[in-house]
Order: sequence, then structure tokens, then C-alpha cells
Amino acid sequence: MLHYLLMCRSLTYAQRASRALERIGITAIITKAPKSATGQGCSYCVKVSEKNLTRSIATLNTAGLGPTRIFLVLDDGSVQEVS
Repeated sequence: MLHYLLMCRSLTYAQRASRALERIGITAIITKAPKSATGQGCSYCVKVSEKNLTRSIATLNTAGLGPTRIFLVLDDGSVQEVS
């Protein structure tokens, strides 16, 4: 199953995003962003499944928590920016 990482501005935003998604029934896992995605490794993101991507982005944008960047997690664990 494909997963996407929705980059957040901070840990607080990632926590808020996760709660907003959980409220509508979408499982969202808060995780540190991979160093390859940020260049620093101190950013946070919310991981969602491919089937929930569109709904997740719409919900977060409505809540004012829209992701700053979106990455696809590839089978080998690497990430590729999609937006």
C-alpha cells in the first residue's frame, strides 16, 4: 500500500493535523520527516494512505493546516516529492 507524507510547519501543526484527520476517521501517523526530504531532519509530517490522500488534503486545507509539501513513500523507503 502506498503512503504519503504531508509535511507540517512544526510538531504542533503535525499534532493538530493528525487530530483533525482522526476526527473524520482517517488514520494519520505523526513522524519525523526523513532527512532526504527536508535536508535537516528536524521537521515533522503526517503519514496517510493513498486512498485517504485527497480527503486528507481537503480537510487540512479547510482547517488551515494545509501541508507545506507532499512526498510519496516509495517501496524501498525513499521519498519523492509530488507537490
